[in-house]
Amino acid sequence: MELRGKRVLVMGLGLQGSGMAAARYAAQQGAQVRATDMRSPEVLAPSVKALSGLPIEFVLGQHREEDFRWAEIVIRNPGVPRNSPYLLLAQANGARIEMEIALFFLACPGRIIGVTGTRGKTTTASLLYEILRASGAPTILGGNVAGVETLSLLPQIHKETQVVLELSSWQLEGLAPHSISPAVAVMTNIYPDHLNTYRDIDDYAEAKANIFRHQTASGLSVFNYDNDHTRRFGEEAPGHTWFTSLRLGGSFERGSSQVEPFAFSETPLAGRHNQENILLATTTARLLNISDDVIAATVRTFRGVAHRLEEVRVHQGVRYINDSTSTTPVAGRAGLEAFDTPIVLVTGGTTKNLPLDTWPDAIVRRCRDVVLLAGSGTDELLPALRAEVKRQGVDDPVRGVFDDFEQAMRSAVALTRPGDTLLFSPGFTSFGMFLNEFERGDRFTQFVRAL
Repeated sequence: MELRGKRVLVMGLGLQGSGMAAARYAAQQGAQVRATDMRSPEVLAPSVKALSGLPIEFVLGQHREEDFRWAEIVIRNPGVPRNSPYLLLAQANGARIEMEIALFFLACPGRIIGVTGTRGKTTTASLLYEILRASGAPTILGGNVAGVETLSLLPQIHKETQVVLELSSWQLEGLAPHSISPAVAVMTNIYPDHLNTYRDIDDYAEAKANIFRHQTASGLSVFNYDNDHTRRFGEEAPGHTWFTSLRLGGSFERGSSQVEPFAFSETPLAGRHNQENILLATTTARLLNISDDVIAATVRTFRGVAHRLEEVRVHQGVRYINDSTSTTPVAGRAGLEAFDTPIVLVTGGTTKNLPLDTWPDAIVRRCRDVVLLAGSGTDELLPALRAEVKRQGVDDPVRGVFDDFEQAMRSAVALTRPGDTLLFSPGFTSFGMFLNEFERGDRFTQFVRAL
């Protein structure tokens, strides 16, 4: 995509890489660049500092209509909704709306292996990256990865490079206008999420479907058969398609009844959901002609990803688990099901308007003590927990709602006994008390390591 001389507005500078990468890339390509973000200059100071020395104009703490009238191209951050009035204004004035990931796809010479899903995409993508890297293949990991500027990876990529990208629904929206999908597509599952952005789960799922929609017959796709949405998508994919099924004990080609047994279950990762992730990653690796020896050795030593059921420490007989990227009730329930020891749970946060489903039931059944962080999601969860306590006829495990994180953690630690697991699995977003789920997880980790 030719950017030289173009007036490019980056909407959403952000703190995690996407907006920063777009601004840097556009400036390096010779565009006239402005970056705008509603957050204050103080909050965004690290991003501005990282871009110092480049000819970029910053408009922070506000969005100005004049900037959107000025722009020929607007590169929107994945968190900016498609129907933003500012984007509509830019379009009305002739601007083209793009996303960072589309610019990357159009410029990338390597083979792109995309991984998406509601849960498990980071673990699946990271494990697949480690397997490919262990095989000796030149491999890059990017996409929806905290702190990674995907566009900035381009100078390291050549034709033989395997490019593993974790892709969110918002990023995948950016591929649709160009009718492009990765050469290899992996879909873990679809559950209700981001319903404060999408009309319904079908609208959300269709955004995810861009990962395979535009493949050719030579494309390769791998889907989780045990999830209704991904099973249906697997029947629609235009390329060579495989399914994985923990329930059936392995993987199989679409149209075949012959199941290849799951041979790589020896892992330090906890939880059935991680077994699903491993099966997806190892099946994909096999289809990419990676040897079983390399796959098995990598699975045995792969310890997961920060903030995802991450064991931070064992202290005085208590395991401290950081599951800060648990931002949905489905993820909250999966975290509880990963452990068979008594649980002291720290949970709660800001709602995404998702159904609680069986999460309150699991909390009351599995947790001896529950410490809640204040937020709009917690306001939904607390009465559901009270109703479950009454329904199950058990003691109330809730020990309070806290609007101070340090105080909540001190209370939770005081409730622990040797042999317990203290699980930090919020089940909601972090906004309000924290900048994002990564800062939230870092705060938990710092507190635990200081005990």
